[in-house]
Amino acid sequence: MKFDVIIIGGDPRDAECGLYWRIQQKSVCLIAPGGIIGAPEARQKFLQAGGTLLQNDRVSKVVYGEDGSIERLYTENLGNTPLEAEAYVLASGRFISGGLRSDMDHVWEPIFGADVEFDKDPEKWCSDDFFAPQPFEFFGIKTAAPNLVLKDGKPIGNLTAYGDIIARKR
Repeated sequence: MKFDVIIIGGDPRDAECGLYWRIQQKSVCLIAPGGIIGAPEARQKFLQAGGTLLQNDRVSKVVYGEDGSIERLYTENLGNTPLEAEAYVLASGRFISGGLRSDMDHVWEPIFGADVEFDKDPEKWCSDDFFAPQPFEFFGIKTAAPNLVLKDGKPIGNLTAYGDIIARKR
């Protein structure tokens, strides 16, 4: 299946991103894992605008070209049916939606293996003041202008980031 844009969602604003591309007359597929759903009205508008929604699905495999760009990807529900696009958007959110994962001393992005900005000292991930902004809230993937996702320090040429997945400055 071919689209102009494929959005890997999970961020509450993923459907808004998809609607933006539909307004630009692009064919758009939004892959949205279960559990975290953006504003219902945004998803409804996206569908009414002709967007394709793969609800309760996840990317299971990514195939890269020789230049490091994404050639195609596969999802759990579609199995061996490839999804291809000119442009891909990572709008998977952070920890709650599964866009970022962590163990006791490392943080990673699980779909593309994107570079992640986080403090290497786990003791600094949280503030003692419960009501203060928590340092882990600023963790996210590293990007190069204009929001191209970095992997091993190099941009993935056809993958941009949108929303909370992007590292924020403190």
